[in-house]
Parts: sequence; C-alpha cells; structure tokens
Amino acid sequence: MLLHQLEIFTQVAEKNSFSKAAQSLFLSQSTVSTHISNLEHYFGQKLFDRLGKEIVLTPFGEKLYPWAREILNVKDRALWEMKGWTAKIDGHLHIAASSVPAKYAIPTLLAKFLGEYKGIQFVLNQSGSEIVAAKLLNGDVEIGVLGKQYHEDQLTFIPFLQEKLVLITPISIRLNNHISITELVDYPFIFRKSDSGTHANIVQMLHTSGITLSDLQVAGYCDNLEALKESVKEGIGISIISGIAALDYVKSRQINAYELAELPEKRMFYFAHHKKRTLSPWAETFIHFCLKSAGLVSNQYASLPD
Repeated sequence: MLLHQLEIFTQVAEKNSFSKAAQSLFLSQSTVSTHISNLEHYFGQKLFDRLGKEIVLTPFGEKLYPWAREILNVKDRALWEMKGWTAKIDGHLHIAASSVPAKYAIPTLLAKFLGEYKGIQFVLNQSGSEIVAAKLLNGDVEIGVLGKQYHEDQLTFIPFLQEKLVLITPISIRLNNHISITELVDYPFIFRKSDSGTHANIVQMLHTSGITLSDLQVAGYCDNLEALKESVKEGIGISIISGIAALDYVKSRQINAYELAELPEKRMFYFAHHKKRTLSPWAETFIHFCLKSAGLVSNQYASLPD
C-alpha cells in the first residue's frame, strides 16, 4: 500500500495538481486525496500546501520526492530485469515531438527499438516545439523531441540528431546552388506556423542578416509541412524547411532544394525531459538506443545538396 501511495504522491508532485494526477492514474480525485492524507498521517507531516489554485510541495515533501522517485524507479528496474529484456513488460513510452522528428525520425527509430524490446506500448504526439516544452513542464509526457531549447532552467536537453535547413522552390524557379539570403526578398515567401522550431530559426537568421519580416513578400503561413511543400510545388512561393522533410519531394522532382550561404551548416534536434522527473527504465533505454542509432535516420538524407 505504501508503494502505491508513493506513486500517487509523485504524480501529484510532478503535475502540481490532484485532478491531473487522478486522470493519469485513472482514479477519482477523492481517492487521490485520501491516499495523500494517509501518507501524511504515516509521516506525521504535511506534503503539499495550497497557494491560491496552485499545489506546491512543503519542505518535507521536497525532501521526500527524490526518495519516492528513486524507490519507484528501483521497483521498475527490478521488474524490467526479472522479467527479461524480451519478455512482455508493462512499459509505456509517452513521447511528444515537434513535426520534423515526429514524422521523419522517431517512427524509424521506434520500429527498430520495439523490434528489440518487446511488450512496450507507445504514444507519440506531434505538436509545435513550444507545446512540446509545455507538455514536459506540465508532466503530461515523459520524453520530448524538439529542435529548440526552451525553459533550460527546468528541462534537461540531450543533443540527438543533426540536420540542415534548405531553401525550397517550385521546379519553375532555378537558382544558383549557393545563393544569398538577400535574394529571398525577390520571391513570395511561405512560412511555417510561428510556434515551430524552424520558424524561430528562420526569423533569427533573417534578423542576423538585417532583414525583417516586413522586407519579405510574405505569401502566407502553413500549419504543417505537407501543406507547405504542396504550396511551394504549386508555385505559390518559396520557403525554408528541414532538409529531412524536403527529401521526398526533392527526390520525386516536385520541388528544388538549395543551400543558403547564411544558413547554419547544421541544426540540432534534442531529447528533453523534466529535471525533476527521473526517467523510467524504458524511457532511458529508448533515449540511449536512439543516441546510438541516429545514423539510421541521417544516412537516409545524405543526398540533399551540400
């Protein structure tokens, strides 16, 4: 019973909410409150304080949290080892990823991983980079994959996969292989939505080159990569996107891809998790597996322009 109460305690602590903890554990809020009260009675100490609508750990709760997390992780690791690496294990990976890794990297790696580690179920959510960071902060997911670092005081970032941004144009527009960013003002430009990591990188690059959004002929915005590539293919404008995302349309000769002299040679995608959250054994194993296997993804995209 104490182990179950510690599990409920860590969920409330990580989500800063009794109701969210209840939802994640498939319990009623009153049941969660009762277990926390029993745990407080066991220790003779309050574990949480209410500050308005916020739930915060008391000093005793702060001290208990890392011990409770470690106890639960030891339990998980013991079950993992005793059942064997290829046995059916009640493990769940909950991953939130920005659009490029969610579509072009994580599925490839998941397929390989799940082939080696049987019995693990996964949930993969695709969101903008800022939303991925928010999900990690709220405790809604265990692992995030994104192309920009946010809230570094609260989140841990692990470099994972390098790739490059490329300029894409309709087939009807032929440019020199290495063109200057200043030439972008001559063409209608299509942006990704503003909460994407790629959008943030482009705006920063333009700013560094002394170009503002008002200098561009902004044709419009697309909220996903497929719509953006189709818009470029149909001649609506040009854009800058992930080289990984561009490859399928470039190989099928539906669009052209070019390097910009001012673009950074590479950009990084990161695994991220909450600093206060100790990863489950299967989450740790998945991250280590991906760090070793990132070449499975990057080798597929070696044919983009250099």
